[in-house]
Amino acid sequence: MKKTFVITVLILMLFSVVSAQRLAPRESTRFINIVSEGSFNNFPDTSIGEAFESYFEAPRWRYYREGSEDIVEFTGNFTDENGEKASLTMKFYVNESDETFVLQFWAINGTPQDNSDQYNFLLKIFVPDRSSRALSVVREGYFYDYPESLIGESFANFFSDGYWDYFVTFDDEDVVEFTGSFYLDDQLVEALFQFLVYLEDRTFETVYLEVAGESKDADYLAFILDSIFASQISIVKNSYFDTYYYWMTLGEAFDGFFTDPYWNYFLSTENQEIVEFFGTFDLGGVPAEVYVQFEIADGDYYLYYWEMDEYPESINSFYLLLELIYK
Repeated sequence: MKKTFVITVLILMLFSVVSAQRLAPRESTRFINIVSEGSFNNFPDTSIGEAFESYFEAPRWRYYREGSEDIVEFTGNFTDENGEKASLTMKFYVNESDETFVLQFWAINGTPQDNSDQYNFLLKIFVPDRSSRALSVVREGYFYDYPESLIGESFANFFSDGYWDYFVTFDDEDVVEFTGSFYLDDQLVEALFQFLVYLEDRTFETVYLEVAGESKDADYLAFILDSIFASQISIVKNSYFDTYYYWMTLGEAFDGFFTDPYWNYFLSTENQEIVEFFGTFDLGGVPAEVYVQFEIADGDYYLYYWEMDEYPESINSFYLLLELIYK
């Protein structure tokens, strides 16, 4: 029985050694703690380690010497504004005598970043709710002249390659920025909106508009908003073609299903208001081209014509296409 007891104890001891946290040299731990337990001047209430390890995936700290300098390096992964995986590297120069440090270098995906962008990046880490709140105020808000249409949904329907961003000015003002492309006189141009957000009362104002690289005035803003919210394209894209397909608007469904979706509006030779759509999709490993025309009448619309691979199709076939899209 004694031999069995001794063997059991040894096994337990070996198991506890294997399961223990990886050990680090005392010197490394001391320098890393100076940074991870410290804070930035702009965010004094949250330690760097707490914020970084909450925000980043696979966070890793390490210490090394570079010449006469003591360096603490942090690396971690995060999801950027485009939903893509990205990696961060930050290097802190540490002064052991007074336990201070300076962020000397930072890079995203190996590309060194400008220090002027540092504050806005750290803001997303230490105050993530601030940017989310500001984006929500605009995207889930509406313009007074168009109270029934959410800005986020309408912009997504009208613009292609839409992208939302947020930053803080040097005066500590919250700015939400949107960029997206649309057709103007048969040319694809890019528009840029900037909204100044007032978080306390959840309001905003449009402070800047740029189209095709040129700043625009209030009259042009009114024109483009009318194009976005009162456009015939929006009537079609913001609708549900049939009550059976109630969980996605036609615009959401078509833009998500087809490759290179394209929407346009024109008056026919008989003065019919037509919204047209063109896109391609994979049909059994072969790209199929779809073209659809909707006629606008009395504020509503109906399917006027559609074809696939240049062959006219029936309304029944269109419902089969919807089944494929909405499945």
